[in-house]
Amino acid sequence: MEKDELYVIKLRDCFTGGYTLPQYCLDNGIKKPLFVTEEKFLNFMWEVHVQFKFDKRMTAGFGVLEIPTGKINSFSRSILPSLRYKNFSEINPDDFDKIIFLTTKDVDVAADKKITLATLTDNFEKKTYVEIPLLNFLQRHPQVKLFLTKYPRVRRYKDGYEFYKNLIGLHTMRRRLRLDKSGKVKTPLDKFGYTNEEALKLLEAPPVIINLDGSAVMQDDEHPLMRIKDSKRATAYQPEKFLNKIYFIGSCHDEGINAPYDKTIASYLQKMLNEKNLPYRVENESQRYFHRYQDIFYTLNKLSPVPGDIIFMWFDDMILRDFQFLDASDAFDPPHDFKNFFCVKGHFNESGYKILAEKYFDFLTENNFFRDKDFNYPAPLPSYHRYGIPPQFESGEKNFVVNEDLEAYKKILRTKKIPIGALVMNCNPFTLGHQYLVEYAAAKVAKLYLFVVEEDRSEFPFADRIELVRQGVKNFSNVEVLPSGKFIISQQTFSGYFNKAELQDVTVDSSEDVEIFAKEIAPTLGITVRFAGEEPTDNVTRQYNETMKKILPRHGVEFCEIPRKNFGDEPISASKVREALKVGDFDKIKNLVPETTYLYLRGRYSAK
Repeated sequence: MEKDELYVIKLRDCFTGGYTLPQYCLDNGIKKPLFVTEEKFLNFMWEVHVQFKFDKRMTAGFGVLEIPTGKINSFSRSILPSLRYKNFSEINPDDFDKIIFLTTKDVDVAADKKITLATLTDNFEKKTYVEIPLLNFLQRHPQVKLFLTKYPRVRRYKDGYEFYKNLIGLHTMRRRLRLDKSGKVKTPLDKFGYTNEEALKLLEAPPVIINLDGSAVMQDDEHPLMRIKDSKRATAYQPEKFLNKIYFIGSCHDEGINAPYDKTIASYLQKMLNEKNLPYRVENESQRYFHRYQDIFYTLNKLSPVPGDIIFMWFDDMILRDFQFLDASDAFDPPHDFKNFFCVKGHFNESGYKILAEKYFDFLTENNFFRDKDFNYPAPLPSYHRYGIPPQFESGEKNFVVNEDLEAYKKILRTKKIPIGALVMNCNPFTLGHQYLVEYAAAKVAKLYLFVVEEDRSEFPFADRIELVRQGVKNFSNVEVLPSGKFIISQQTFSGYFNKAELQDVTVDSSEDVEIFAKEIAPTLGITVRFAGEEPTDNVTRQYNETMKKILPRHGVEFCEIPRKNFGDEPISASKVREALKVGDFDKIKNLVPETTYLYLRGRYSAK
């Protein structure tokens, strides 16, 4: 198969994945593209034409090399009546801002105007196979830290090319060992003390199993050097007790080709973590993918990460804008001698893996990534139909052409929207602190919905709590009190909220609760801003606030954190009221709650 045909196959695969040429042009600021191809790709040119025909956001021009106008073959004429192609020699390149070649034939065009088929395919692969799936994953797991990685290459070094030429190829070394009967063939693993039989085992690729879903995984292998179980390579020194995990997802480098299971990057890193008493368990989820990026995402999406987990991913040293990454390309620089760390062409040995593990460890510790460090990953682009049909057209709307004047007018109208706010409170019981938050929020919006947590998991029953809230806010004419139901801070959406005392030292995941509010509750009531009180003492509630801060703006809902009201030098809280109740200190309680709450508490507890 010729290289240009392979490029076309890859592009078609990306189209099927949902990324189209009109979207590519829009993402890269291309307003007037010209697509140029040759006769053998005229069918593919038709697919490109169809994308632009249905995606009305922009138009494109089409040209063909070496075929005079009017002399296209009969088959192409039958399928291209509306393409209106021209021979490239008849087209003025200055009429277009970019010329995109769907052929590898070389054409004399200004470099700043030309996008080659190789460049186009590379950009499509990055977007379809890496960027869009990664952003979608991070939307689902906003508190997971994910890094792309970049590894050393011999061409970085002055004499690296000569060194590389003298390295033996992996397949050649395997063939020599398979044919050898003497056991005396020299191998790159001799310096580590492995026999030729062991060296062949480490250099061999384990058999690959193709699953029903199309993913390719390694076959289990109980050999003491390999240790592959459940399609993944074992990691040595793993602790039984841990708080979070560090995952490696990549190809042969991360899987640990040429090294035993206890001398991979993952195993070396686990040993370092153990020595520093860092409560992380390292999992080697890597496979020998042979650059099948789809398989990497099969693996990624099978994970069940929790907040605070860390993921390292390798995509052929691919670095993307807006993504965190670990640049380990200098790991073998002086004072090291890079020649000590390569095994065969393109692959490292166990000494190289140890150096790389040290690079990972230093990267994590020096940058405090074991702490609660936040990353602001961008939101994924909206997905389009493979032919670029906008979602509103697929849903039946007739006016799907984007009108820039209309969009500008709508932007002005949005500034006139009536601000509607929301507060969610447990009110166990309702305090002057709660009342202050309501007063602050109600002054900022035309309408304020106050949701009282309905789950009966608090000291005061829900019926009493919501009644105390209603009495405490009756003077605010724009406040409406509502029960939270089963979908706002409930056992179903955020069970950790009701076990806060036991979870103060644990990272909690409240993203499901916040996502439901942002996607379902807020649009239903037209809520544009959600308020919450600052949380100086309760770690669970503080994490909940941080999650709202990350997720709500992605869905067009503003988040506003309100400073807490103090009594003396301490913030007023329901927990302090409950502590005072235990000792019958009603004088203190009177300074912390509205009169309606005070009378309720006196009536319920003074006789006890």
